[in-house]
Amino acid sequence: MRRLPCRLGAMALGVLMALTSASAQESSTRLVLFEDIPLGPLPLGLEEQRYLAFGEAIFDYYSDHQFAALSGLKVNQVRGLFDEHTEYAELLLGELFVNYGLPAQAEEIFDRLLKQDILSRTRAETWLHKADLHYRQGQYGAARDILESNRLRDLKPEQQPRRQLMLANILISQGEFRAATRELDAVDPNSVAGAYAGYNIGVAMIRAGQTDTGLARLDRVAGLPPGDEEINALKDRAALAMGLTELQRQRSDQARAALLRIRADGPFSNEALMALGLANYERGAARAALPLWLELVRRNPAHESVQEAMLLAPRAYEDLGAQTQALAGYRFAAEQFRNALRDIEQAIRSVDGAGWLASLTPAQVDSRSSDPMAWLTRFGTARGAQVMYLHALFAERGFAENYRQYQQLVRLRDTLARHQRELPVLLATLSQRQQQLDGILPRIRAELVALRQQQQQLSDRTMLLAMGMPRQLDIDTPEDLADLPQLIMWQRIDALLDSGRGGSRQRDRLARLRGLLLWDIANQAPEQRQRQEQDSAALRTDAELIGLRIAALEQLVRDASLALRSDLGARLNAQKQRIDRLLADADSAINDLGQVLKNDALRVLALQRVRLGEHLAEAHLSAARLQDTSANGGRGDRP
Repeated sequence: MRRLPCRLGAMALGVLMALTSASAQESSTRLVLFEDIPLGPLPLGLEEQRYLAFGEAIFDYYSDHQFAALSGLKVNQVRGLFDEHTEYAELLLGELFVNYGLPAQAEEIFDRLLKQDILSRTRAETWLHKADLHYRQGQYGAARDILESNRLRDLKPEQQPRRQLMLANILISQGEFRAATRELDAVDPNSVAGAYAGYNIGVAMIRAGQTDTGLARLDRVAGLPPGDEEINALKDRAALAMGLTELQRQRSDQARAALLRIRADGPFSNEALMALGLANYERGAARAALPLWLELVRRNPAHESVQEAMLLAPRAYEDLGAQTQALAGYRFAAEQFRNALRDIEQAIRSVDGAGWLASLTPAQVDSRSSDPMAWLTRFGTARGAQVMYLHALFAERGFAENYRQYQQLVRLRDTLARHQRELPVLLATLSQRQQQLDGILPRIRAELVALRQQQQQLSDRTMLLAMGMPRQLDIDTPEDLADLPQLIMWQRIDALLDSGRGGSRQRDRLARLRGLLLWDIANQAPEQRQRQEQDSAALRTDAELIGLRIAALEQLVRDASLALRSDLGARLNAQKQRIDRLLADADSAINDLGQVLKNDALRVLALQRVRLGEHLAEAHLSAARLQDTSANGGRGDRP
């Protein structure tokens, strides 16, 4: 009867183990939602890496950091992330080559893309970029062949205005105004491109002889609601074109109405004041024209309208009978023209000297400004008013394109020079690292060998511990199933019983205590065995992790050893020599292009010097004529 509780305990233990096994099987087959989602970082696939790198390039491109976009694309090509078949990256790279004045490289990319099996929309966009390349190079025939063909029929709707405006400009330059008008009529009139198209249509129609229709088109543009600085400048330009056209038709009232729509502080205010004065003068209102020209006289004499006003204002005084004021006006104009000639001479000497292009830093040029003289005004204030005479030069498409390429070359040269300065630091750092590694690698290798031996011993002991654990619970060896306090109590009781001290009553009490401890150990045996197995598995996992960490350290040591024997120093020296050659090539290209820009600037300044000389002669002749008239008994001053 005394063994019945033990049998019940064994049966309970068996039932508990059966239930635990069944519960484990059930949990292994049960579907658990949202618990299998990885919470840590996941590695990116190839396409995800490509899109991420391309997104960075696009961000740099639209942030006006085109060199960073170009560098990023080239670096990812070297890394193997982009190749000839990643058409979106190739298309952006070709456009960047176009912007950097590298037509051969850009056309090579476009031709390679067109030979591949790509989407029809991508193919159409590639053809559009190729047409733009021909357009920028002045190859209007080749550009027109592409723009008028069916190769661009799959363009995106938002890209169509670019095609239409480009084709219309080519047609206008070739004198086909009616065809240009048909192209521009297809542009959405409510867009910014539509506003430019409306202006171009008006100009094309006027040149084609359809003056009334062209003026109506320009009137629509001039009547647009106020917008940003670009739209407001286009409105002023349309109104100025209307006014000048009406002046040519000798319709002074209509010209005056159109010119009054131009803003007084806009980029075309000088031309507007000049033309408005002429409109008043043509209708016989010299007194109304005079204040407008006098206002112009106070402005910068580098502008052609100001120079014309200096001669027209005294003429108006003559018509009003104010001979003294007219003579003073001609003398004032002669003095201003002499000063302007001195400024032009100084500008010619400045341009002909060294470093004049370097002083025009990109930070001082705002290509988004609607006023082409805005940056020249700021620069002229700091460097001298004579620089203002170059405004006509920067309005020329060829010079502006060459100057943009000059800026890009200077930026590339600065980047190469920065890398050239960084390479000696890299070489010195590499030498220092190699010396440090030579000194510490032997000691680290010895320590890693000792750590590997200790880890192997730990792995062996944990394996022996796991193998030494009995597969089944054995109540005859309770010390294997007891926790630490129970084990200590069991050993003390055994020691007291083995000592033989105390009477039979004392020994009986120790036996009963031992039985209670045995029951307690047996009761907790399943949980204790489960904890032991968990601890053993954790020890094996820790030993494996230590082995992995040691393996990682060994790999680092091997990498460091390879770095000591690598040719990185030789490759850095080779890169330094290559950068030196590239710097020499960049300096040569900058000097050649700078000489071209200098020749263009000297040509423009020489033409302006001739025109100012003619104005000076006319002012002197007019002043002499008035003096002769006064000496010969002319009618004299009349207020």
